[in-house]
Amino acid sequence: MSGDGTADRVAVAPEDPGPSPSRRPVVQVLLRVVLVLAVVVLVALFRHRIAEWWDGLVGVAWKWVLLAAVVQLVSMQCLVQQQRVLLRAGGGGVPLGAATSTIYAGNTISASLPFAGAAASVGYTYRRLHALGNSPALVSWALAVSGIAATATLAAVLAFGSAMTGSVAGAVGAFLATAAGVLPVLGIVLTFRHARTRAWLVRLASRVARLLGRWVPALRDGPVEGKIEDFLTSLGSFRLGLPAATGAGLFALANWVLDVACLALALEAVGAPVPWQGLVLAWAAGALASSARLTPGGIGVVETALASALVASGLPASQAVPAVLVYRLVSLWLLVAIGAVFLLAGSGAGRRTARDTTG
Repeated sequence: MSGDGTADRVAVAPEDPGPSPSRRPVVQVLLRVVLVLAVVVLVALFRHRIAEWWDGLVGVAWKWVLLAAVVQLVSMQCLVQQQRVLLRAGGGGVPLGAATSTIYAGNTISASLPFAGAAASVGYTYRRLHALGNSPALVSWALAVSGIAATATLAAVLAFGSAMTGSVAGAVGAFLATAAGVLPVLGIVLTFRHARTRAWLVRLASRVARLLGRWVPALRDGPVEGKIEDFLTSLGSFRLGLPAATGAGLFALANWVLDVACLALALEAVGAPVPWQGLVLAWAAGALASSARLTPGGIGVVETALASALVASGLPASQAVPAVLVYRLVSLWLLVAIGAVFLLAGSGAGRRTARDTTG
């Protein structure tokens, strides 16, 4: 789904000084090679399905496809603005262009890797935002709050979808499931503000660091306990004011709502009636299948789940399948392609900068 995942950003990353200048060009070249190989492998593995998808797109009303693409791009821009709002709330910031490239590139990484895509995406986003001048604690805090907002607003959307079908139990269940996922993370963030709890966490983390130091040389050097305490203290010092909290929540909500609208436009593009009562829950079936990350980008899994849900809502398969193909064209392939361009452009710019520095 848009941004590819609900809890991708619910993470508190450790302080990472980043690779040394001498290693950066090598890492960037490897990233570019891996990206190209991943695209080639994906095309080779799914060439038959891609051919079937192309056949299914014959006769589509492309004006609706174009509008769906615009809506999807606006949806992604909501994630970009959300990150900027949270970073500004903590005293940091990121330029619009850099934030846009980071979100798109992170989405491509998440969609390209099965199972580990979410973790790799969070790691990439953390390093990029840190490299743009934000402290490790601020980036970790912003990513955690972003994930909480995404999960909470997703529950609101699902509850609304359940209510549209007349299922009060489904709406209540959506909120309870969200509370089970959000409250532990929210509790961890809040405990960083409590001095005694923070001190206990510092002692625990220091013992773990000393234990791991037997195998990790980097953990043996320097005042590890002091660094951990400084990091947790900084993490607990951030406050989310009402304007920033409202902005972050509204951007997260808009991201999901616009993605649902993209599915509705895909149905219009193939001339299918929009099943308004079951639309949100059908979309949620695709979102759940995507979050399982069994295949890169959920290829095959999401299409099957979403098409089946649309058929269950009353659409014939002859309309549901082409609509899903259009939706995936703009919600997966378009966004992955844009993110790949940003990744390749970023690696090329990094190599030029390294040459200029060494030259």
